[in-house]
Amino acid sequence: MPRKYRRRYKKDDELDRLITGFLVLYIFALLGLRFTDKERFWRWIIYGLIVFILIIAGIVLYKKLREKFRTKKIERLTASIRKAGLEEYINNFISNYGLGSQEKKQISWNYRDYSIAWYRIDDLRKFLKEKNILFSNNDICLLLKEYIEEREYKKMIEGSEASSHRFKDLRWDDFEKLLYRLYEKMGYAVQFTGKRGDQGSDLVITKKGKRIVVQAKCYQGLVNNKAIQEAVAAKGLYNCDGATVVTTSDFRGGALELAKANNVYLINGKKLRELLLDYLKENWI
Repeated sequence: MPRKYRRRYKKDDELDRLITGFLVLYIFALLGLRFTDKERFWRWIIYGLIVFILIIAGIVLYKKLREKFRTKKIERLTASIRKAGLEEYINNFISNYGLGSQEKKQISWNYRDYSIAWYRIDDLRKFLKEKNILFSNNDICLLLKEYIEEREYKKMIEGSEASSHRFKDLRWDDFEKLLYRLYEKMGYAVQFTGKRGDQGSDLVITKKGKRIVVQAKCYQGLVNNKAIQEAVAAKGLYNCDGATVVTTSDFRGGALELAKANNVYLINGKKLRELLLDYLKENWI
Protein backbone atom coordinates (compact mmCIF):
# COMPACT_ATOMS: atom_id res chain seq x y z
CA MET A 1 0.00 0.00 0.00
CA PRO A 2 1.46 3.46 -0.87
CA ARG A 3 2.75 5.54 2.03
CA LYS A 4 -0.03 8.15 1.86
CA TYR A 5 -2.62 5.40 2.39
CA ARG A 6 -0.67 3.83 5.26
CA ARG A 7 -0.59 7.01 7.34
CA ARG A 8 -4.13 6.76 8.60
CA TYR A 9 -3.33 3.41 10.24
CA LYS A 10 -0.19 4.69 12.02
CA LYS A 11 -1.94 6.32 14.99
CA ASP A 12 -4.03 3.22 15.71
CA ASP A 13 -0.89 1.07 15.71
CA GLU A 14 0.90 3.47 18.07
CA LEU A 15 -2.06 3.47 20.48
CA ASP A 16 -2.16 -0.35 20.49
CA ARG A 17 1.56 -0.50 21.24
CA LEU A 18 1.20 2.07 24.05
CA ILE A 19 -1.63 0.15 25.74
CA THR A 20 0.27 -3.12 25.40
CA GLY A 21 3.37 -1.52 26.90
CA PHE A 22 1.49 -0.22 29.95
CA LEU A 23 -0.15 -3.63 30.44
CA VAL A 24 3.22 -5.41 30.38
CA LEU A 25 4.68 -2.92 32.89
CA TYR A 26 1.64 -3.34 35.17
CA ILE A 27 1.98 -7.14 35.14
CA PHE A 28 5.71 -6.94 35.98
CA ALA A 29 4.95 -4.47 38.78
CA LEU A 30 2.36 -6.87 40.23
CA LEU A 31 4.81 -9.76 40.08
CA GLY A 32 7.36 -7.69 41.96
CA LEU A 33 4.85 -6.69 44.65
CA ARG A 34 3.64 -10.28 44.98
CA PHE A 35 6.96 -11.29 46.54
CA THR A 36 7.87 -8.00 48.34
CA ASP A 37 4.69 -6.31 49.61
CA LYS A 38 1.50 -8.41 49.60
CA GLU A 39 -0.63 -5.61 51.06
CA ARG A 40 0.28 -3.27 48.23
CA PHE A 41 -0.08 -6.18 45.81
CA TRP A 42 -3.77 -6.66 46.65
CA ARG A 43 -4.32 -2.91 46.67
CA TRP A 44 -2.89 -2.65 43.14
CA ILE A 45 -5.02 -5.59 42.07
CA ILE A 46 -8.10 -3.60 43.12
CA TYR A 47 -6.79 -0.46 41.43
CA GLY A 48 -6.15 -2.49 38.30
CA LEU A 49 -9.68 -3.88 38.27
CA ILE A 50 -11.15 -0.39 38.65
CA VAL A 51 -8.97 0.96 35.84
CA PHE A 52 -9.81 -2.07 33.69
CA ILE A 53 -13.57 -1.48 34.19
CA LEU A 54 -13.15 2.22 33.36
CA ILE A 55 -11.16 1.37 30.23
CA ILE A 56 -13.78 -1.15 29.05
CA ALA A 57 -16.55 1.38 29.69
CA GLY A 58 -14.57 4.02 27.78
CA ILE A 59 -13.97 1.68 24.84
CA VAL A 60 -17.67 0.74 24.67
CA LEU A 61 -18.69 4.42 24.79
CA TYR A 62 -16.06 5.31 22.20
CA LYS A 63 -17.25 2.58 19.83
CA LYS A 64 -20.87 3.66 20.18
CA LEU A 65 -19.99 7.28 19.48
CA ARG A 66 -17.74 6.28 16.58
CA GLU A 67 -20.49 4.09 15.07
CA LYS A 68 -23.01 6.92 15.48
CA PHE A 69 -20.60 9.32 13.77
CA ARG A 70 -19.89 6.77 11.04
CA THR A 71 -23.61 6.22 10.40
CA LYS A 72 -24.24 9.96 10.09
CA LYS A 73 -21.25 10.33 7.80
CA ILE A 74 -22.45 7.50 5.55
CA GLU A 75 -25.91 9.10 5.39
CA ARG A 76 -24.30 12.38 4.36
CA LEU A 77 -22.10 10.72 1.72
CA THR A 78 -24.89 8.63 0.18
CA ALA A 79 -27.27 11.61 0.24
CA SER A 80 -24.75 13.60 -1.82
CA ILE A 81 -24.50 10.76 -4.36
CA ARG A 82 -28.29 10.36 -4.59
CA LYS A 83 -28.81 14.11 -4.97
CA ALA A 84 -26.33 14.16 -7.87
CA GLY A 85 -28.01 11.11 -9.48
CA LEU A 86 -24.78 9.09 -9.37
CA GLU A 87 -25.90 5.89 -7.62
CA GLU A 88 -25.85 3.90 -10.85
CA TYR A 89 -22.42 5.36 -11.65
CA ILE A 90 -21.01 4.18 -8.28
CA ASN A 91 -22.47 0.69 -8.74
CA ASN A 92 -21.03 0.50 -12.25
CA PHE A 93 -17.67 1.69 -10.91
CA ILE A 94 -17.67 -1.20 -8.42
CA SER A 95 -18.70 -3.69 -11.12
CA ASN A 96 -16.11 -2.47 -13.62
CA TYR A 97 -13.11 -2.08 -11.33
CA GLY A 98 -13.85 -4.15 -8.23
CA LEU A 99 -14.25 -7.56 -9.84
CA GLY A 100 -12.20 -7.54 -13.02
CA SER A 101 -9.00 -9.47 -13.60
CA GLN A 102 -7.03 -6.40 -14.69
CA GLU A 103 -6.89 -5.05 -11.13
CA LYS A 104 -5.21 -8.11 -9.61
CA LYS A 105 -1.62 -6.94 -10.00
CA GLN A 106 -2.26 -3.33 -8.96
CA ILE A 107 -1.72 -1.88 -5.48
CA SER A 108 -5.32 -2.01 -4.35
CA TRP A 109 -7.89 -1.13 -1.73
CA ASN A 110 -9.57 -4.37 -0.66
CA TYR A 111 -12.90 -5.04 0.98
CA ARG A 112 -14.62 -8.44 1.15
CA ASP A 113 -14.01 -10.02 -2.27
CA TYR A 114 -13.59 -6.67 -4.01
CA SER A 115 -10.27 -5.15 -5.03
CA ILE A 116 -9.99 -1.66 -6.54
CA ALA A 117 -6.68 -0.11 -7.58
CA TRP A 118 -5.86 3.05 -5.62
CA TYR A 119 -5.41 5.06 -8.79
CA ARG A 120 -9.01 4.20 -9.71
CA ILE A 121 -10.16 5.65 -6.38
CA ASP A 122 -8.11 8.79 -7.11
CA ASP A 123 -9.84 9.03 -10.50
CA LEU A 124 -13.25 8.66 -8.84
CA ARG A 125 -12.42 11.42 -6.35
CA LYS A 126 -11.44 13.74 -9.23
CA PHE A 127 -14.62 12.86 -11.12
CA LEU A 128 -16.77 13.64 -8.08
CA LYS A 129 -14.91 16.93 -7.61
CA GLU A 130 -15.93 17.90 -11.14
CA LYS A 131 -19.52 17.32 -9.99
CA ASN A 132 -18.90 19.64 -6.99
CA ILE A 133 -18.80 16.69 -4.57
CA LEU A 134 -15.72 17.09 -2.42
CA PHE A 135 -14.86 13.70 -0.92
CA SER A 136 -11.54 12.60 0.50
CA ASN A 137 -10.19 9.17 -0.42
CA ASN A 138 -11.25 7.99 3.06
CA ASP A 139 -14.79 9.22 2.33
CA ILE A 140 -14.80 7.34 -0.96
CA CYS A 141 -13.63 4.12 0.70
CA LEU A 142 -16.40 4.45 3.29
CA LEU A 143 -18.92 5.08 0.51
CA LEU A 144 -17.71 2.08 -1.50
CA LYS A 145 -17.99 -0.15 1.57
CA GLU A 146 -21.63 0.89 2.00
CA TYR A 147 -22.51 0.19 -1.64
CA ILE A 148 -20.64 -3.11 -1.56
CA GLU A 149 -22.55 -4.16 1.57
CA GLU A 150 -25.83 -3.34 -0.18
CA ARG A 151 -24.75 -5.28 -3.27
CA GLU A 152 -23.72 -8.32 -1.23
CA TYR A 153 -26.97 -8.33 0.75
CA LYS A 154 -28.98 -8.01 -2.45
CA LYS A 155 -26.91 -10.76 -4.05
CA MET A 156 -27.51 -13.05 -1.07
CA ILE A 157 -31.29 -12.51 -1.24
CA GLU A 158 -31.51 -12.85 -5.01
CA GLY A 159 -29.06 -15.75 -5.07
CA SER A 160 -31.17 -17.62 -2.53
CA GLU A 161 -34.33 -17.05 -4.52
CA ALA A 162 -32.82 -17.77 -7.94
CA SER A 163 -32.38 -21.26 -9.27
CA SER A 164 -28.77 -22.22 -10.00
CA HIS A 165 -27.39 -22.80 -13.49
CA ARG A 166 -24.07 -24.41 -14.34
CA PHE A 167 -21.60 -23.02 -16.86
CA LYS A 168 -20.23 -26.50 -17.54
CA ASP A 169 -23.63 -27.56 -18.96
CA LEU A 170 -23.46 -24.90 -21.70
CA ARG A 171 -22.45 -25.51 -25.30
CA TRP A 172 -20.46 -22.72 -27.00
CA ASP A 173 -23.56 -21.44 -28.80
CA ASP A 174 -25.62 -21.53 -25.58
CA PHE A 175 -22.99 -19.36 -23.91
CA GLU A 176 -23.19 -16.83 -26.75
CA LYS A 177 -27.00 -16.71 -26.35
CA LEU A 178 -26.57 -16.14 -22.61
CA LEU A 179 -24.25 -13.20 -23.28
CA TYR A 180 -26.71 -11.89 -25.88
CA ARG A 181 -29.43 -11.76 -23.20
CA LEU A 182 -27.05 -10.20 -20.68
CA TYR A 183 -25.86 -7.40 -22.94
CA GLU A 184 -29.40 -6.66 -24.09
CA LYS A 185 -30.42 -6.27 -20.45
CA MET A 186 -27.45 -3.96 -19.93
CA GLY A 187 -28.84 -1.65 -22.61
CA TYR A 188 -26.74 -2.65 -25.64
CA ALA A 189 -27.90 -3.35 -29.15
CA VAL A 190 -26.53 -6.84 -29.77
CA GLN A 191 -25.60 -8.57 -33.02
CA PHE A 192 -24.49 -12.18 -33.48
CA THR A 193 -21.48 -12.46 -35.75
CA GLY A 194 -22.40 -15.97 -35.99
CA LYS A 195 -20.59 -19.27 -36.07
CA ARG A 196 -17.38 -21.23 -35.55
CA GLY A 197 -14.43 -19.68 -37.36
CA ASP A 198 -15.80 -16.18 -36.73
CA GLN A 199 -12.33 -14.58 -36.66
CA GLY A 200 -12.35 -13.92 -32.91
CA SER A 201 -15.78 -12.31 -32.67
CA ASP A 202 -18.98 -13.84 -31.31
CA LEU A 203 -21.01 -10.68 -30.68
CA VAL A 204 -20.88 -7.03 -31.61
CA ILE A 205 -22.52 -4.79 -29.03
CA THR A 206 -23.37 -1.11 -29.51
CA LYS A 207 -24.30 1.63 -27.07
CA LYS A 208 -24.19 5.40 -27.56
CA GLY A 209 -22.56 4.94 -30.94
CA LYS A 210 -19.67 2.87 -29.59
CA ARG A 211 -19.18 -0.58 -31.14
CA ILE A 212 -17.46 -3.33 -29.15
CA VAL A 213 -16.52 -6.78 -30.36
CA VAL A 214 -17.08 -9.55 -27.80
CA GLN A 215 -15.34 -12.89 -27.80
CA ALA A 216 -16.96 -15.60 -25.65
CA LYS A 217 -14.82 -18.31 -24.05
CA CYS A 218 -16.85 -20.99 -22.26
CA TYR A 219 -13.77 -22.63 -20.73
CA GLN A 220 -12.95 -24.85 -17.79
CA GLY A 221 -9.25 -23.96 -17.94
CA LEU A 222 -7.46 -20.60 -18.08
CA VAL A 223 -7.73 -18.40 -21.18
CA ASN A 224 -4.36 -17.72 -22.86
CA ASN A 225 -2.84 -15.06 -25.15
CA LYS A 226 -4.48 -16.42 -28.29
CA ALA A 227 -7.93 -15.21 -27.24
CA ILE A 228 -6.58 -11.68 -26.76
CA GLN A 229 -4.84 -11.72 -30.12
CA GLU A 230 -8.06 -12.88 -31.81
CA ALA A 231 -10.07 -10.13 -30.10
CA VAL A 232 -7.59 -7.46 -31.26
CA ALA A 233 -7.79 -8.79 -34.84
CA ALA A 234 -11.61 -8.93 -34.72
CA LYS A 235 -11.77 -5.34 -33.48
CA GLY A 236 -10.25 -4.14 -36.75
CA LEU A 237 -12.09 -6.66 -38.92
CA TYR A 238 -15.53 -5.62 -37.61
CA ASN A 239 -14.65 -1.90 -37.45
CA CYS A 240 -15.20 -1.67 -33.69
CA ASP A 241 -14.05 0.88 -31.13
CA GLY A 242 -13.22 -1.67 -28.44
CA ALA A 243 -12.82 -5.36 -27.68
CA THR A 244 -13.94 -7.55 -24.77
CA VAL A 245 -13.17 -11.17 -23.91
CA VAL A 246 -15.62 -12.93 -21.59
CA THR A 247 -14.91 -16.27 -19.98
CA THR A 248 -16.53 -18.57 -17.46
CA SER A 249 -13.11 -19.25 -15.90
CA ASP A 250 -10.13 -16.84 -15.65
CA PHE A 251 -7.12 -15.54 -17.58
CA ARG A 252 -3.45 -16.47 -17.57
CA GLY A 253 -0.92 -13.84 -16.50
CA GLY A 254 0.33 -13.38 -20.06
CA ALA A 255 -3.21 -12.80 -21.30
CA LEU A 256 -3.74 -10.13 -18.62
CA GLU A 257 -0.59 -8.28 -19.70
CA LEU A 258 -1.42 -8.52 -23.41
CA ALA A 259 -4.98 -7.30 -22.79
CA LYS A 260 -3.70 -4.31 -20.82
CA ALA A 261 -1.25 -3.41 -23.57
CA ASN A 262 -4.00 -3.56 -26.24
CA ASN A 263 -6.90 -2.07 -24.23
CA VAL A 264 -8.89 -5.28 -24.35
CA TYR A 265 -11.45 -5.44 -21.54
CA LEU A 266 -11.59 -8.76 -19.70
CA ILE A 267 -14.51 -10.30 -17.81
CA ASN A 268 -13.65 -13.40 -15.82
CA GLY A 269 -16.04 -15.97 -14.35
CA LYS A 270 -16.35 -14.19 -11.02
CA LYS A 271 -17.34 -10.89 -12.57
CA LEU A 272 -19.60 -12.61 -15.09
CA ARG A 273 -21.55 -14.30 -12.27
CA GLU A 274 -22.01 -10.91 -10.62
CA LEU A 275 -23.33 -9.36 -13.83
CA LEU A 276 -25.71 -12.26 -14.51
CA LEU A 277 -27.13 -11.99 -11.00
CA ASP A 278 -27.38 -8.19 -11.15
CA TYR A 279 -29.02 -7.93 -14.57
CA LEU A 280 -30.70 -11.28 -15.30
CA LYS A 281 -31.35 -12.34 -11.68
CA GLU A 282 -29.78 -15.70 -12.49
CA ASN A 283 -27.42 -17.58 -10.21
CA TRP A 284 -24.62 -19.29 -12.17
CA ILE A 285 -21.98 -21.60 -10.78
